[in-house]
Amino acid sequence: MAKPLVDWFVPTPEGQRAFKQVGINLFFCIASLLVPGLLLYSSLYALAKRKTRSFEILSLLASIGFITSSCLVVLECNMIRSLQLFAVAIGVMKALDLFARRHNPPQYAHDPTPSHGLLALLYLTELRYESFTPNTTRLGPAPAPGFSKVKSENNYRNGRGSPKSQQWKPHFTERGNLVLHAILFAILQMFFPQSNPTVVALEVLLAIYVLWESLQLLLRYRTSPPLFGPLYTASSLSTFWSETWHSSFASPCRSLAYEPIRYTLPERYGVPVSIARALGVVASFGLMGFFHVYGLKPLLPFDALARIYAFFILNGVGAVI
Repeated sequence: MAKPLVDWFVPTPEGQRAFKQVGINLFFCIASLLVPGLLLYSSLYALAKRKTRSFEILSLLASIGFITSSCLVVLECNMIRSLQLFAVAIGVMKALDLFARRHNPPQYAHDPTPSHGLLALLYLTELRYESFTPNTTRLGPAPAPGFSKVKSENNYRNGRGSPKSQQWKPHFTERGNLVLHAILFAILQMFFPQSNPTVVALEVLLAIYVLWESLQLLLRYRTSPPLFGPLYTASSLSTFWSETWHSSFASPCRSLAYEPIRYTLPERYGVPVSIARALGVVASFGLMGFFHVYGLKPLLPFDALARIYAFFILNGVGAVI
């Protein structure tokens, strides 16, 4: 006798226990982040009011709180544990990023300036500091045909790209690019061997693009530029990382890794600026490698984590060669 359709949607006892366990883990995950999250918000409120000393104390307490919570609350569900560790890493990087910039923090870029409480919330929730200046947002998809040479040169002078990267490239809307990348991912899944490492690597890039761009379209401000540039417009490893891939964590990479090395080595030790700049870029990739390894630790074995870290370091080296 055929199984009734409704029975297909009734979870088994094992499935019910699994869903219950996920729910419990998710509850403890959120609970473990509440206290350090409130400390971080309080520190950003102090920063918005220009109470630098209070901000310094609260931001360091928030960083310690995030790390302590991840050690005290160890979740059984590896997926939720991974989300917890990513949230901890993002919280710590946010606190330390603005701690490093506390004497010259991002300034709200519009009029009128909102209340201190809302400013603190914007500091907390914006990874690219879109409402502030300076920020780490980038231009959207490649310019459409007929884009003037003057505009291109102005963008180059403003640090928004190189003359080579401003040459004409295929132009689609942000939603069009999302659909195109989803189709490319489906084609690779259906028609190419999954044992090929190059195919798998492309699928990983496309999957990250599709997932994060989908969230971006749902959660972004109406005026937000795209999170990614189209992957097919990258002309080199350097332009892939500087113009195509997302810049969500560019601010902590710059303030915590690139700038300390870029400016400290020449000023204190007489290292040539070109070498210090290259080392700063590699250090930024190293920071992002550690971020990904830390967050993925519950899901992957050590050798896979080592390959991920090596991937970031080698990309950093490749970007400066």
